[in-house]
Amino acid sequence: MLPGTSAARCVGSHIRRFSHSGQWPRVMVARTCPQISCSVPKKVFDIRQDVLFRMASVNIRGFATTAPNDCDGNRFAPACIEPQLVATTADVDDLPNHPEKLLIDVREPSELAATGQIPTSINIPLKTVRTELSLSPEEFEKKYGRKKPATNDPIIFSCRSGVRSGQASFVADQLGFKNVKNYVGSWLEYAAKHDLPV
Repeated sequence: MLPGTSAARCVGSHIRRFSHSGQWPRVMVARTCPQISCSVPKKVFDIRQDVLFRMASVNIRGFATTAPNDCDGNRFAPACIEPQLVATTADVDDLPNHPEKLLIDVREPSELAATGQIPTSINIPLKTVRTELSLSPEEFEKKYGRKKPATNDPIIFSCRSGVRSGQASFVADQLGFKNVKNYVGSWLEYAAKHDLPV
């Protein structure tokens, strides 16, 4: 496998692109991600124009431009998230023992109808997260049957694959919620563990 494509799969890798006149881009991986199985040597790969490079030029160019700060400022995006902001499947499985923690599934209702949803979760589609989290506590509880989280209450967002839940986490963070996590594995990981449809 190409070093570039291998590294591109490592969430949390720090990547820099250096361009020099007359040379092909060089990709430097500063460190490998701690939670995902990947093996990338800590050195600079100098990939020049040869058959191998031509075969994967699109992948390498896309990878080389993906730096840790290229998540539009969203620290909850799967490619940029830090471990302390990630909820795990174990965290989600333990939610019935922690009614103070709110799990919000931001998929569309049609997706939940097709696959089911994680127990204790409520459904707030991504496009309505900002509006719904801005409801008064009374309106929120009446609509969802759950207490509206206070700014310090724990909230976990999930979706199908962690991307939309990362966007929802960012919205909640912008609204002032301080204890937000993204279940990056989301439904795909949960369903695989519990033998449920995806």
